Amino acid sequence: MKILLMAKNYTENDLVRYLYQDVSEKEKHEIAAQLLINPRLNKCYLQLKNGMANIESLALEPSKTSIDIILAYSQETSSKNLEVV
Repeated sequence: MKILLMAKNYTENDLVRYLYQDVSEKEKHEIAAQLLINPRLNKCYLQLKNGMANIESLALEPSKTSIDIILAYSQETSSKNLEVV
């Protein structure tokens, strides 16, 4: 006698939690098993994983142009403030 268990419909939020290892051991094994047999879920998982990798590779510092604009503005406004005094 076979007992069929209904597979849970996993959401993108579940996959993000899985990627960040914010799932229980039970969920971890269930999601991993579903990734092996559900091509649509696996595709979504791979897209999220690639997106996370892209986010991690982004520059974490402002560009030189942005810094120059901020410094120029700061110098301009500090000069005006000195004239008022």
